[in-house]
Amino acid sequence: MIKKIRPHSNNTTAARLLDIAEVLFSEHGYAMTTVRDIATRAKVNQALINYHFQNKKGLFNAVFERRASIILAERNMLLNEAKAKVKNKAIPLRNLIYAFIYPPLRMASEDKGGKSFVKLQARLHNEPKNIESALRSKLYDATSLRFVEELKITLPKLSEESIAWRLIFVMGLYLYVASNTGRIEVISKGRCKGGNLAQAIPEILDFCEQGFLAPPTQP
Repeated sequence: MIKKIRPHSNNTTAARLLDIAEVLFSEHGYAMTTVRDIATRAKVNQALINYHFQNKKGLFNAVFERRASIILAERNMLLNEAKAKVKNKAIPLRNLIYAFIYPPLRMASEDKGGKSFVKLQARLHNEPKNIESALRSKLYDATSLRFVEELKITLPKLSEESIAWRLIFVMGLYLYVASNTGRIEVISKGRCKGGNLAQAIPEILDFCEQGFLAPPTQP
């Protein structure tokens, strides 16, 4: 169970600790990042971290929840808008994919902190299972299942198993693109820029849409 921490959204010291911890956790992971590392980089006493976040686990949870909550709120908003437009009809597949991929891509492109968070999100599976499972369950399950239900309506010929797999493939795709590793610049010989959303999003939508529209997988 994720423990509650002290309110910190308007606290500049706590916000700075979150920023620094976000970078260190994304670079070195949970196990290899110590409270001392974070306190040293922030130039504060370790006791201040314990005051605001109880312990390292509380700080890691707070780092993750801060931006994940923004992404999920935006996803739900885009999904609600898409549903409102079609009323009781199926949401167009492209609109569903857009609502899912755009929030993390937008966040990663806007600032260094957003890019660090996406990197942290991508490596969450490497973190201690008790932390990973609690965060995924608390933050992602409800919204991900909403998208699955809408995809089932939009793609009635696909099994729920295929929809689940294909949505997982979409997750892996946007996480890699958002990480902006520089590989696209290499393999495109400089014609493509990883941080250019106007260039990337139509390509992602085309690719993911065709993936979902592929014939049902045969047993």
